[in-house]
Amino acid sequence: MGQLKFLDKIEEVIAGMLFIAGVLVSLYGVFMRYVMNSPVSWVTEIYEFLLVWAIFLGFGMALKDNRHISVELVYDLLPKSLKRIFATVANVIGGGYSIYLAYSSIELITLSREQGITTIDVGIPIWITYLVLPIGMGLLGLYFFIKAYRAARGDKKELMGEVEALYEEMKSSSKQIDDEEVSA
Repeated sequence: MGQLKFLDKIEEVIAGMLFIAGVLVSLYGVFMRYVMNSPVSWVTEIYEFLLVWAIFLGFGMALKDNRHISVELVYDLLPKSLKRIFATVANVIGGGYSIYLAYSSIELITLSREQGITTIDVGIPIWITYLVLPIGMGLLGLYFFIKAYRAARGDKKELMGEVEALYEEMKSSSKQIDDEEVSA
């Protein structure tokens, strides 16, 4: 599990740096366009490149932290045994589809590389932009399969709906505050 925490940290740092770089490039573009009255053509292209990479790397982070949108109205009403089955199957399907997308995107990368397609303003080979597809989808698939494994084992955190998880988090926080007050 230490290797996964290391992977998580690398993923967070890279996605964060890409996002910050995208914001800085965007601010530079705004400054050049509106303050210096000298727009720079490559800003939008680089900004989009950085943002797409940050977002695709963020998919896995959002999943592992249960930040993806989910409809849990019916799920929250299920007994624990059915939640376990439902969560496992849903995560296996999500993982399988993510791996399928990762694999399929390799064909897109190969095709764009063979055709020599480049971006218009900067001239970056478009296949470099597409590299994030198998990486992001592969990481997303990995996190789906980890969640499926944990759900199959009955991990309480994986089987909780969002409302239950928030309630448990609030209970834990209030207990921590109470413990700190008692010890003070």
